[in-house]
Amino acid sequence: MSELLFCHAPIAALPYYIEELGINIYSMEELCYFIAGNVFLLDDSFMNEELCTWIEKQMGAYKLAENLRNVIHAGRRLSVFVDLILEDTCYYSKAEIDNIVSVLEQLEQKTGFECSKMRADQLMEKEKYLAAIYAYRKLLESEEAKETDALLKGNVWHNLGTAYARLFLFGEAAACYENAYELNQTYESVREALSCYCYMDDEEKLQQKCAQYYIDEHAIENLKKDQKDAKEDARIKEFDQRLEKIQSMLTEGQKIEAKDALNDIIFNWKEEYRRGCKV
Repeated sequence: MSELLFCHAPIAALPYYIEELGINIYSMEELCYFIAGNVFLLDDSFMNEELCTWIEKQMGAYKLAENLRNVIHAGRRLSVFVDLILEDTCYYSKAEIDNIVSVLEQLEQKTGFECSKMRADQLMEKEKYLAAIYAYRKLLESEEAKETDALLKGNVWHNLGTAYARLFLFGEAAACYENAYELNQTYESVREALSCYCYMDDEEKLQQKCAQYYIDEHAIENLKKDQKDAKEDARIKEFDQRLEKIQSMLTEGQKIEAKDALNDIIFNWKEEYRRGCKV
């Protein structure tokens, strides 16, 4: 984890590994921090014997481990399980704990489909785009999807399109947005599909889809204007300035400096893309 956590409890010799996110947990404070930061990603699989054993053996919290096992055996809810961990560790204030538990209690009132969508949305927020794609795909292929409201299912297709677009897979994204529109009938889904065709410079497909969805010339002009405005974003201007600086270095014979600057840009691109593709 990227922040410094003050731990008053023991540090584990063997960490508890959370496979879904590829995270090692070394202390009770770190476990609480993980819970608070990933409330929407938690499900009943979080309540397991492996975690209880880790708390017992590595943390020496025998009574807590016993209480957690009792929750599992009694078939009680995840919110109760999490509350016990947070209250025992005292890492967060009472108000913060109540808020975390309240979120879990609200999730427990929703359908499985709604909860799964919220968890996939959370992966999107954390910029784990490939993991979000798998989650949305799994959700759309589930039995629950057959019984789910068309609007909600359409919104899942829309978010799946956004995940693909964030990875520059505009063809796949456009198809998802069009599937979304068939279900949710919202202009935003059509607009994002058309934007994908703009980014692919596929003018023929753009015109074809505009005719199919009865998009007038005024709307098309606005779409292209928005795309142009996006290209003038401050971050893009800053990037252009960096490229101009590298070009100046080359002109002035500073080949090593230019190469280092270019490698730095490529390295950052790779790291950003890897974060988005990490499952």
